[in-house]
Amino acid sequence: MVRRVTSPTPQSDRRRAARVLGSFPVRLSPRPADAPAVLRDISEIGLACSSHDELPEMTQVGLDFSLPGATEVHHVTGAVVRCEALKNVVRGAPKWDIAIYFTDVKPVTRAALRNYVAKGKKV
Repeated sequence: MVRRVTSPTPQSDRRRAARVLGSFPVRLSPRPADAPAVLRDISEIGLACSSHDELPEMTQVGLDFSLPGATEVHHVTGAVVRCEALKNVVRGAPKWDIAIYFTDVKPVTRAALRNYVAKGKKV
C-alpha cells in the first residue's frame, strides 16, 4: 500500500528535540570577522541563528556561548545543515539564516542546555 501525504508535516512536529527562543550572542568559528551571530532558537542538539557571513552546508564550526544567567562559556562543535539568504534585509543586519546540528557536546553543556530548554519559551 502506498501512503500519500497531502500536506507537509509542520516542521516543529518533525524536530527531534524541543527548541526554545534565545537572544544571546553565539560566536561561530572559523568566521571571517569572528563577529557574533544572532541566536534565534536553541535545543539540546542544535541551534538556529542569523549571521553576516554565508557558511556552506556541512561546514564544521566551533560555537562558543554562555547561557543567560550563567558565567560558564560552553564550547561545542557542529555542522551547518542549512544556510539560506534572509529576505528584506536592512543595511547592517545579518544576511544569512543558519541552522547548526551539534556534533560534539560535553555532558555538562548538554545538561545546561537541557535545563535551559526546560525553562524556556518553546518555539
